[in-house]
This record gives sequence, structure tokens and C-alpha cells, in this order.
Amino acid sequence: MKGTLLLGLAALWSVSGCQNDSFAVVSVLMASGTLDGVAQFRVHVGNQAQTDELYYPKQPSESLHLDTSQPVTFSVEFSVSRDGEATFEVEPLDRSQTALGYGTAAVAINKGKVASVPIVVYADAVRPERGPDGGAANDAGASQLVCNPYVPAATCGAGKTCGLLCSTGQPAVGMCYVAGTGKAGDICASNNDCETGSQCFTFSAVGCSVSTCLRFCDHNDAACGEPNAFCNVPIQCGTTSPDFAACSRSCDPTGSGTTGCAPGLSCFVYAGQNTDCACAGLGDVGASCTQNSGCRTGLSCVVPTGSDTGPGACRPVCSLALLACPSGTTCHAFGGSTRSLYGYCQ
Repeated sequence: MKGTLLLGLAALWSVSGCQNDSFAVVSVLMASGTLDGVAQFRVHVGNQAQTDELYYPKQPSESLHLDTSQPVTFSVEFSVSRDGEATFEVEPLDRSQTALGYGTAAVAINKGKVASVPIVVYADAVRPERGPDGGAANDAGASQLVCNPYVPAATCGAGKTCGLLCSTGQPAVGMCYVAGTGKAGDICASNNDCETGSQCFTFSAVGCSVSTCLRFCDHNDAACGEPNAFCNVPIQCGTTSPDFAACSRSCDPTGSGTTGCAPGLSCFVYAGQNTDCACAGLGDVGASCTQNSGCRTGLSCVVPTGSDTGPGACRPVCSLALLACPSGTTCHAFGGSTRSLYGYCQ
């Protein structure tokens, strides 16, 4: 279904038909799945410090359908005095004017030209209350964000959290979501399952795909709020730099190697003898490895002292306080760490 939106609102818009006017053709798709029962789109458009709120169609219509392949399109006309970057925010609404999702994009408009504006809508995402004005997002060193994952209440409001949309070759996009109750480390199916300040991320490897809530921490260990949880998990998000950061999990890498981790994940020892949960690999005792993901549950990749890249070998993890190892092996301390918690059996 296609339509045209040509509204005269303040000085930002024009319906004069001047040949020097510029147009934006907005195409709306779903990020995944389908969305039925859409009666109208609420569109927030900003340009040159001006913003306006438009509706397509002007009056709620028969239900529109959104999916991942057939876009709903409409156009916005800018007067001859308008050019430069414009922001577009789209909220699909039901007949009661309740927002069903949210999507945003920014493009450059030029006098006399037509700009294409593809917008992907995420079901249940909520528009930040302060809009895409930078604001607190700049404090996180990510000017492309419309909300700040480290302090979501600043732009998303009470009861909501800020999640990241990460696309290859594109800067990070922040989306506000109604927060859930899931704690860091809990299994999740969507961002709505996780409490404020956290997001649902997926760990994946051969034979392993597990989604859990991770807490954002802005490179500050104190933000993790748990003993032996550290702000050392990098979250790479498109072209945005520096990386975002989330908290590691405090877990027990000895014995079964699963205590403290969500079902399907294993506990490993990392640099500084910090622990974290991740997908296990297939490497058995003694198998060559370069990182923990190459070893099965209950093992960690032990790289020789003085080597940054290995190769290492998968070894059982032992507690230096207990020195418990399989018969015929002894517990050796990891080299190069100021903490003395864990070692490896050989």
C-alpha cells in the first residue's frame, strides 16, 4: 500500500509545488515478523532545529500491514528554504492511538532533490521522550544515539530502558523499550525481558545459541553492582567507537564449569582471573586452542606464559584454595596475574 503525505505545517513544510522544493520518500518495513492492526503512522520530522509531528494517513484508515519485504511508503515535502540533515521517527499506531513500535533514520535533504528514507520499525520499541536531540547520548561518546544505554531514564523515562541496534557499516542506533524484570545473566527472548540498564544479547557458536540479559556499565566496575563482576565485556556496535561495555558474570569455572551461568552457557577464566559465561567449544583436554571458546565445558584455554597468541591447550580449571585435580595431574597457578584464585590441572 502506498500513499503521499504533503502537509503544510509551520515553515518546515510546503505544498506549493515549487520546483526547488525537496522531497523525502519514507519506506517503512519491520525488522522482523509482521505487524497488523496499524491504523496510522505518527511521524516526527526534524530539520534545522525545527521539528513537526505529522500523521499518515491524516485520518486513521483501515488496518495497514507491516512486514519485512513490502514497505509502506509515503512522502514528505520540504520548502525551498530547507536542506541539510533531517531526522525521521516513525511510530505505527493502532486505532486507539497506542504506539506499536518505533523506528528512526537520518538522511541529508537537498533543494530540488528526492531523498530515500528507509526506516526499520521494531515492535514494542518506544520513542525516547526527549527525541533525537543528542542530549545525554553525547555523554556516552556516541552522538548517533537517541537514548543513552548507560543512563536510560534520562531519555527513555521511568520503566523503560535503552537498547542498541547494531548494523554492519552503520553507527549504533538507540531504541527505548519497556523494561522487563530479567536480571543480568537471566535468559531472555527480547529486550523487553531485561530490566532497566540491560539488554538481551545472544551468545552463539557451533551447537550453541543462548540469549541472556547483559548490564551496561560505561567502563565502570562499580556499575555492575555484584561481587567479582567487572565492566570488561566489549559490545561492538556497527561503526560507533569506542565500543560499549557490559558487565561480566561472576561464575565458578571449576567442577562442572556451569555454576552461575544460564543454561547452555559455560564459565571460563579470562585475563586477570576474571570469570564470565560464554558458549563452550568442542576441544577436549589437551586440544590445541587460541581462546576459551575452543574448549568444552569445564576447561579453559591455557596459553604458555609469555605468549599473547598461543597456541595453548584446553585444561581443567582448579581452585588454588582446594588444589583439586583429576588423578595424575596437579594444580598449577596461572602466570601473569596479580589475583590468585584459579589455576589449571596438568
